[in-house]
Amino acid sequence: MSPRELECLLWVSRGKSSGDIGAILGLSPRTVDSYLEKVCSKLRVRTRIEAVAVAVGAGVIEPE
Repeated sequence: MSPRELECLLWVSRGKSSGDIGAILGLSPRTVDSYLEKVCSKLRVRTRIEAVAVAVGAGVIEPE
């Protein structure tokens, strides 16, 4: 995963919406959604919540 994809996924794990993440990172919500779609594809899951669960389980991210 790219650093930006991981960053978006980490913010999802902290309960942030695409709009919130976009405001934090200076991106449009659609761009955030695009990054998260790529993450889901790479992790072979359907939802951002599943992506967080898989990434945490694999030790890729650590939620607060």
